[in-house]
Amino acid sequence: MKEHDPLNSVLREWKAPEPSSAVDARVRAAYRSMHRPSLWRRIWSAQVTVPVPVLAAALLLLAPVLWLQFRSQTPAPQPATVTPAGTGYMTRIETAGFKPLPDGATRVIRSGGWKQ
Repeated sequence: MKEHDPLNSVLREWKAPEPSSAVDARVRAAYRSMHRPSLWRRIWSAQVTVPVPVLAAALLLLAPVLWLQFRSQTPAPQPATVTPAGTGYMTRIETAGFKPLPDGATRVIRSGGWKQ
C-alpha cells in the first residue's frame, strides 16, 4: 500500500493559478496558424456536391447542343499535297486561282539550298 507522505496532503490543498486571457489568445493563434490551411490550399481542395439526378439532367440537356454544334462545323479545305516519287520531300500546291499555262510548258526553279 501507499506509505504516508506529508507532501501528498500539501499537494491536495494546492490549487493551480488560472491562466490569463492572453495565454488563451496565444494558444488559439498558434493552433490556427498550424492547422488552418492557406487560401490557395482551401481553393484547390474545395468540393462542390451535385446530386446525381441534377447532373444527369444537365448532361442530357447539354449533349444535343454539343452534338449539333460539332456536327454543323465543316472542316477547312486542306491544300492538295503532292509527293514526287523518290524525292523524300513534299510540295504543297495551292489550287485556288489556278490557271493553266498557255503553251503547256512547265519550268522548275530550284532554290540553291537543296542538292540531289
